[in-house]
Amino acid sequence: MRMIRGLRSALLAAALGLALVAAPALADNDVGCGIGTKFMEGKEGLVSHVLASCTNAYTLQSVSLTFNLFGCDGTGPVTADAQLRKFAASHIDQLARDVARGEGEALAAFAHLLQLPVELHGTFGEFTQIHFTELFPGESVDSNEMIDAFYRLLGEHAVQS
Repeated sequence: MRMIRGLRSALLAAALGLALVAAPALADNDVGCGIGTKFMEGKEGLVSHVLASCTNAYTLQSVSLTFNLFGCDGTGPVTADAQLRKFAASHIDQLARDVARGEGEALAAFAHLLQLPVELHGTFGEFTQIHFTELFPGESVDSNEMIDAFYRLLGEHAVQS
C-alpha cells in the first residue's frame, strides 16, 4: 500500500512539476512591478503594499513594462501564481483543514487554480495530505510559505521520479 502511495505521489509530482516547478521564478508578486515595488522593497504590511500598488499604478506601470524598468519584464509569460497566492492568503485556514484531510472545497479550488485535471484531484489530495507537516509546519505559517513549500516539494519529487 505504501509503495502504491509513493508511486501516486511520484506521478502527481512529475505531472505537476512539469508545469509548476519554474513558476516561482516567473511569479508575479502581489503588487506587481514598477517604481512603487522598488521604492517599498523589503517593507511589510498592508500600508506598504497599498503604497507600492498605488505608486505602480499612478506612475504608469505600462511604461515600466514596455521598457523593462524597475523589475518589470514585458517579455515574460503572465502567470497565475498571483491569483493562487491571493486565494491561499484568504483561505489559509480552510486549506490547512482540507490538506490535513486530503480533500475539501478549498483544496479542490486550489487544485483548479493550478489547472490540475479533475481526475488527478484525489491523488493531489493524497500528495498534500502526506506532506501536511511540510506544508504547514506550524500554526503561524502564512500562505506564501505554504505555497513556496509546495513548489519545493514538487521540485524534489519531480527530480526523484
